[in-house]
Amino acid sequence: MKKTHGFTIVELLIVIVVIGILAAITIVAFNGVQNRAKDTQARSDIKNVQKIVEKYNAINSTYPSTGDLSTVRTDANCYGGTAQTDWVPGVPESLPQSTPNTGKGRGGMTGCYMYASNGSQYIISAWNMASGGPQNSALYQRMGFREMGFMSANSYMCNHAAIGGVIGGAYAATNDYYKYSFTASNITSCNEAPPAGA
Repeated sequence: MKKTHGFTIVELLIVIVVIGILAAITIVAFNGVQNRAKDTQARSDIKNVQKIVEKYNAINSTYPSTGDLSTVRTDANCYGGTAQTDWVPGVPESLPQSTPNTGKGRGGMTGCYMYASNGSQYIISAWNMASGGPQNSALYQRMGFREMGFMSANSYMCNHAAIGGVIGGAYAATNDYYKYSFTASNITSCNEAPPAGA
C-alpha cells in the first residue's frame, strides 16, 4: 500500500494564523491610505473654495455673505445646519459636498463643509473632517465653529477653550475641533495663541 502525506493540523493552523496576520496588516494599511486620501481631498476642496470666494470678491468688491459670522451655512451632505448644495451663497461654481468620516472626527463624530461671512470677513472650513486624527497642516487655524452637536445653533468661534481641546483645565489634542478641521479665513482679529501642549 502506498502512503500519502498531507499537512498536519499544526501546519494548517500556522498557515491560517499567518494569513490572518497578513490580512490584518493589509486592512490597517488600507485604512491609513484611505484616511490620508480623504484629508488631502478636504484640504484641496477648502483651497479651491477659497479661490472661488476671492474671485467673487474681486468682481463684486464684497465676499459672498451669509448675513454675519454667526450665520453658518453647511453642505448638502451635512447631517445638520442648512444642508444645502450652495453653501457659499451667490457663487456660480459647483461646490464640493462632504463625504462621511463617521467615527473619525473629534469625539467620533462626522463633519462637513461650513461657511460664514459678513461680507468683509469670511471663514471656510472642512469642519471636523480630518479623518487621520489631529493635524497641524497649513490649514490648521484656531478659529472655526461650534461642536457638531450644536448644528442647529452654529456660529463662528475664535480660539474657544472647550472647542479647542481644553476640558477641565487640561488640553488634549483628541478633544480639539481645530485640529480635526481644515480652515481658511481672512479674519485677522482672532488671537490664535494655542493652549499649552497644542
